[in-house]
Amino acid sequence: MCSFDRQRSQESWWRFFSENHFSILLVILIGLLVGPSFFEILGRETKWYAVLMNLLMLAAIFSLCFETYQRWFAILLGVPTIFFALIGHLLTGSLSASSLLLTQICEIVFFLGAAILIVRSLFGRREVSFDSILGAVCGYIFLGLGWAVCYSIIESFHPGSFALGPSIVRPSGDRPMLPQLLIYYSFITLTTVGYGDIIPVAPAARSLAWMEAITGQFYLAVIVAALVTLITAKHGHSNSGN
Repeated sequence: MCSFDRQRSQESWWRFFSENHFSILLVILIGLLVGPSFFEILGRETKWYAVLMNLLMLAAIFSLCFETYQRWFAILLGVPTIFFALIGHLLTGSLSASSLLLTQICEIVFFLGAAILIVRSLFGRREVSFDSILGAVCGYIFLGLGWAVCYSIIESFHPGSFALGPSIVRPSGDRPMLPQLLIYYSFITLTTVGYGDIIPVAPAARSLAWMEAITGQFYLAVIVAALVTLITAKHGHSNSGN
C-alpha cells in the first residue's frame, strides 16, 4: 500500500511539473539572475556567480526533458557545459582559460538553441496555456543570456570593447564584475531600453548589439504576438463550440 501511495505521489508530482515546468523554470531563472546582486553586496560575487550559473544550467536541462530531441539537446550540450565550467575553475593558466572558453561556446549554443526549442514546442502543442506564455518568456531570457556570453567572449579577447559610464565605475576605479555587467547590458539591449551607461565601442560589440536589438523586437512582435493570437483563437473556438 505504501509503495502504491509513493508511486501515485510521484506520478502526481511529475504531472504537476510537466504542466507547469515553464512557470517553475521562470521563477528559478529570475531568482538565479537576481542572486548575484545580493552576493555582490556580501563581497562574494565572483565565487557564487559560477555556482549560480551552473544551477541555472541544471534548471534549463530539467525543463527540456519532456521531448526526445529536447532531452538529447540538453544532455549533449548542457552536461558538457557544466563539466567544462567545473574543470576551468579547478585548473590554472592556459588550461583554465581554454576550458572556460569551451564553456562559453557551449553556453551560447545551449541558450540560443534552448530558446528555439522552447518556441518550437509551444507552437507544436495541442493545448496552449498560461504556462506556454511563461515558456515564451523563458525563451526570451535565454536569448539575453546567450548574447551576454557572446559579449563576454569579445571582452575577453579585446578588453575595453565596452565603455563604462561614471555611474558604473566604482569609486576605487575598478571595473565591476564583468559577466554580471554584460548580462545587464544584454537585456537592456534586447529590450532596446538603452540607458547609455554601457556603450559598445569595438566593431564586433557594435555588430552584436544591433543584431540583438533586432532579434529582441522580432521575438516580441512575431513570436509572442503569434502565441497570444493562437491562445485567443483556440479559446474563441472552444467557446463557440460550447
